[in-house]
Amino acid sequence: MADESIEDRFKKAVWLIRNGPKMESTNEQKLTFYSYFKQATKGDVQGSQPWLVNVEARAKWDWWAKLKGMSKEEAMQHYIDLLGDPEIWESHEMLKTTYKPEEFDLAKL
Repeated sequence: MADESIEDRFKKAVWLIRNGPKMESTNEQKLTFYSYFKQATKGDVQGSQPWLVNVEARAKWDWWAKLKGMSKEEAMQHYIDLLGDPEIWESHEMLKTTYKPEEFDLAKL
């Protein structure tokens, strides 16, 4: 754990969220994960703010826009922190048996 880069830990966290056991989460929690993911992978919010009638796209854009100016590394760390205790999630059985970092490409997400 300690010798891994922030990007390696971020990739593991993203993989676990996408492929691990499904958990109940609120819209606010989902938007928080989404906004940190986008800030970490794309940088500041892009495009124009969607119309209010497009509720989902508008909510995603607004949450991402709140992070404007945050560094990639800081966004990655916040995303990782959302998972809680690293001693627990980084030792998840699925990461040990199924996760293949060389096959997991963030650019394709």
